[in-house]
Amino acid sequence: MISSILGTFLAVLVYRNQVHGVKLIALLIWLVFFTPSYLIAEGWVLMMQRKGILSEIFGIPLGGFDWFFTPAGLILAMSFRIFPVIFFSVLTGLRGLGPDYEEAARTVGANSLSIWMKINIPLLFPSILAGATITFAESVSDFGFASAFVPNSHIPLLTYSIYKALSLSPVDFSQVGALSIVLIAIIALAMWGQKWILGKGSYSTVKNQIRPYRSTRKKTIATSLVAYVFLFIALAMPLSGILISSFMKNSARGIHLANLTLHNYAEALKFGSASYQALLRSLLLGLGTAIVASLLAIGLAFVIQRGQGFSTKVLYVLTMSTLAIPGIVLAAGYVFSWNAPYLVPFHLNLYGTMFCVFLAYIAGSLPNAIRLQIAAITQISPSLLSAGQVSGAGLFTLFRKILFPLVSGTVSATLYLIFSHLIFELPVSELLYPPGRPVFPVQIIHFYNDLQVEKGAALTILGVVLVLLIYGAGQQLALVYKNVKRSYSDRMMRELLNKRINRGYATDSLSGSAAIHLDVERQVL
Repeated sequence: MISSILGTFLAVLVYRNQVHGVKLIALLIWLVFFTPSYLIAEGWVLMMQRKGILSEIFGIPLGGFDWFFTPAGLILAMSFRIFPVIFFSVLTGLRGLGPDYEEAARTVGANSLSIWMKINIPLLFPSILAGATITFAESVSDFGFASAFVPNSHIPLLTYSIYKALSLSPVDFSQVGALSIVLIAIIALAMWGQKWILGKGSYSTVKNQIRPYRSTRKKTIATSLVAYVFLFIALAMPLSGILISSFMKNSARGIHLANLTLHNYAEALKFGSASYQALLRSLLLGLGTAIVASLLAIGLAFVIQRGQGFSTKVLYVLTMSTLAIPGIVLAAGYVFSWNAPYLVPFHLNLYGTMFCVFLAYIAGSLPNAIRLQIAAITQISPSLLSAGQVSGAGLFTLFRKILFPLVSGTVSATLYLIFSHLIFELPVSELLYPPGRPVFPVQIIHFYNDLQVEKGAALTILGVVLVLLIYGAGQQLALVYKNVKRSYSDRMMRELLNKRINRGYATDSLSGSAAIHLDVERQVL
């Protein structure tokens, strides 16, 4: 409910262009969306705990922020973390709404409050409900806030209960299975409820032509300040807690010059250290998973989009099913599947190996990768592939020379999205990593749980910086590749035109611009 109000309010401010720096606000919202929940949660804990950063800065007595480690505080923190889903959903709805209904209401004397409460909000209800359903499913299945808040607040959460049952020795498989089914049932019930509610009425707003809304109001400092303060609370507050803690020798000693150090970063970057090894493992796993999942997604998306019949529908359902399965449940399924005694004689007991983590990463990454590739393949005209087949091109040639070049932009975006997500992926990593070989997010959480928050904070900041650097390097490589490709295409075109000239093709059989181009090319060559 809180995230729905916050996300809708911010979407209206941005779409109606009532704030300064709309692009900056959109960028900050994307950062909130992509930042892993457990990093936000750990940042909040560092800021709000007893003798935390806020207590040290403002001199607040012990117990001043104890209210934060209650169900109300947890709900508030999660609402600030998950509101971007509502924001994106409502923003899409606003773009399809148009100003027609609002203008008609104003002609009969309706004020702004009546228009929003009686017209705009009811028409935006499907978008708000869709976002609210997703945020509900995300909050119920979130493991990041559970891992950070439960040890401090002892609030019983479903995902943490599954994790604790899997951590028992021996594992309580019956409890894990029952809790997992309950979690999936809650999410499925929410999805069904959304469909049932929307089936009760009509919310169509898209007509033959949609005039974009053009605001006549001036941007105000007040609305801009509200938006930036909101984003500061959602992003800067928790990340500031991590950043400040990363430079401390001991966060319990308070913020003063003698307690500041760079030792945490030096130890994290030390060659051969546990943190260095964990980061290296995650880099290799993330890169390998991103490549394999992206390539598999192209083939599966092509079959799903171009295929017909029952088998194609079954393939689509199977590949999309993990979207409704939380990461903690997916990891529990891998524990059940690859830790069975009957697999031992066949040497297929993969639980406790890095390959099992790799398989789980692929299973969790494929659904979103396939959805992205389907969107790209849908824009490709079937006549291009048909022309290639008529010319004698085989399936591999079609992929290499037609399909892959046309979807290369989406593939590169998919690669980065998968990689950046897996660098900080926690539920699967925490439950499946091999003993003594933790991956990057597991190493971070172990530091926090062992009360070495300074080392965990430094490792977190290094991971964020690394992901941003890789993104920047990828953008530069994409730009270089684009320039090289353009240069290569221009060179091949010049060679082709030169061959046409040398073979005596008449330029008057071409268009006027082509003939002029041939004359220029002849002079250049």
